Amino acid sequence: MTKNHDPAFDKASALAGLFGPLSLTMLTDTDLSPAWRISFLANFFTGPIYAQVQNRFGLSRPGFVILFSLSQQDGLVARDICLVTGLPKNSISRAVTELEAKGLIARDTDAADRRAKPLNLTSQGRALLDEVVPLFKERQAAMLAVLDETEAAEFDRLMTKVVFAMPDWAQPI
Repeated sequence: MTKNHDPAFDKASALAGLFGPLSLTMLTDTDLSPAWRISFLANFFTGPIYAQVQNRFGLSRPGFVILFSLSQQDGLVARDICLVTGLPKNSISRAVTELEAKGLIARDTDAADRRAKPLNLTSQGRALLDEVVPLFKERQAAMLAVLDETEAAEFDRLMTKVVFAMPDWAQPI
């Protein structure tokens, strides 16, 4: 009699082989496993892609975050970017200075509030994003490739539900 082969066992074995056997316990068998899974995914999604972007383009994580935020809405101030990303002000401020020195963003002065320094993408910043964003899209597609269309929609729905419930449990940094 042949034993049925469970593909989930292969995936679990592969995960343990790559990240160590403790990873299985942390991801599936503790009171913090759901939060651990979110952190685990985030760390292993972002760590390698930000290292690649840093090595290939000289662009730090805060630098990318600023450029991508400005691609969605020009004229943001550093405080806006901190709020939308959860990154600390000192990291964003340092990256703003670096991006401005590289000509990737321009810092203006708000006529109504001379202290406010709205940020805008330059054409050079947009061109860099055109090269970097596809790398993030590729990585995102690879991460989600295990899901079929229905599962992907459900995953998106559930993640959106958790994110939109953040006012119930999270505060801006």
